[in-house]
Amino acid sequence: MQKQLHKKHPYYNDLRLNLRAIFGISLGIFLFLLFFQPLIPQNPDFNNKLLILAAFGGITLILLGLMRIIIPSTFQGSFSIEKWTINKEVLWNFLFVVLNSVAFVFFARYVGRIPITFHIVTIIVIQTLIAVVILIVVNEYHFLKKRLKNLMAGKVDPEDEFPLEENVLIEFESENKSEYFKLFLDQIILIKSANNYIEVVYKKEEKINKKLIRNTLTNTEKLFSKYPAMIRCHRSCIVNKNQIKKITKGNDGLKFTLFDYPQEIHVSRQYILKVKEALKTN
Repeated sequence: MQKQLHKKHPYYNDLRLNLRAIFGISLGIFLFLLFFQPLIPQNPDFNNKLLILAAFGGITLILLGLMRIIIPSTFQGSFSIEKWTINKEVLWNFLFVVLNSVAFVFFARYVGRIPITFHIVTIIVIQTLIAVVILIVVNEYHFLKKRLKNLMAGKVDPEDEFPLEENVLIEFESENKSEYFKLFLDQIILIKSANNYIEVVYKKEEKINKKLIRNTLTNTEKLFSKYPAMIRCHRSCIVNKNQIKKITKGNDGLKFTLFDYPQEIHVSRQYILKVKEALKTN
């Protein structure tokens, strides 16, 4: 369970989508309170009651705007594809539920003059949970729709590969077992053969690094046999398919364009069938 929570998860930073969803949820809260009246402000004037009910929607609008747009835009590194995980998404949504519920309770008590009972608190929490569920459903639908569109176009987007494989730690070891180093699977971009060595190209702290270790690509391929994300596309190259930005087909066969790597990677005829099969699976 703990490992599942540490899997990567896409943070939905589409501004237009978030704005539509936030405005829609806030308006929905106002209309729900207006027509079903689970919270009745103790104010004889109808216009004042209307403003109080509208303010509940305004509270949700402000909090969602702050947590889904403003903070992620300000601290983009913390909400990046590489760092955002399922447990962070769960905690972020839980924080919204707590803040929104507390704000509703205080506003209902001190502005709406509504007596706070267990029943009222339950209604407020359920309303907030429904708002979170709607936001999750809208974003998941958008994500799956985008992924399907990219797959049909023959493109691979890093956001479309979530959830990634379990973020396992891979240990590279030299043939004589005198040297080794470790990397997480999703850090690896590609591995190239370099005479009697392999060159591991990987990303760490937003920087591209290279590491040479004495071993063969055949031994390395066996090391990654249990991890479908790593596919051998050439006699001298193994690629992490989650790092593929675009696939192009020309007269000389398939080519991969990778994120954060300047050179195109050629797929040799010897491996083309295995590569196509590997790309079909998650």
